[in-house]
Amino acid sequence: MASHDNKAADLEERVSYVHSITTKDVDGYAEAKSPKDLEGGALTEGGPLDLFSREAFALFIQYGAVGIIYGMIPALNYPLFNIYLNLEGYQTSSYRVLVLIGWSFKVIFGLLSDCVPIYGYRRKSWMLIGWTITMICLSVMTFSPFGEPFCNREKTKYCATPLEKVPKSELQYFNLAAPDNGTLFTFLSMFIAFGYVLAASASDAMVVEYAQREPVAIRGRIQTAIYTVRTLTGILAYLVTAFGLN
Repeated sequence: MASHDNKAADLEERVSYVHSITTKDVDGYAEAKSPKDLEGGALTEGGPLDLFSREAFALFIQYGAVGIIYGMIPALNYPLFNIYLNLEGYQTSSYRVLVLIGWSFKVIFGLLSDCVPIYGYRRKSWMLIGWTITMICLSVMTFSPFGEPFCNREKTKYCATPLEKVPKSELQYFNLAAPDNGTLFTFLSMFIAFGYVLAASASDAMVVEYAQREPVAIRGRIQTAIYTVRTLTGILAYLVTAFGLN
């Protein structure tokens, strides 16, 4: 009888022990498990971003700036570097590659934004770094003299003529040192590309976070809004170069 009572007590103790283990929050599992159903099928809490809020307008301004730079810097290749400075074909081809090379590093910039916070900020800090690089390069380009054109079209009609066939009397209207002025602006344009793509990568990550807060019925609204702004400002940049630098 005593043996039977001991077995019953031992079984009860084991059941109690197993129950205590299964109900205990091991290593914070209760906080890490799948979230409860959110309203409208949203992936994370917080609610959709108001498109008229300060946060939304900050994103719109950023993507507007990206659209202008992305549209204008590559478009300067023909009117300025090809016609005004008369760079060689291989030089203008290099310019075209260098001003877009920053997009090849977008994955790396995204990893930096995700994994390397600065002063506790994963997005804001990298945005500031990117725009600081861009603004410094643009400021240097603004205050640096571009020099005289390779050929003064107001004084001679031989600008489209090969140099060896230009009459000697007309050579005074040609600036043979003009192509040398393009080196600084080419390298600054390359660093501009790195700067604004870094800021755009951090902005894209933030947009994804906002999109996850949206219900299924309107998910993707914030992406549509920011890329609409970027496209419209890009069109504006193309118009400026097409009509202003024609």
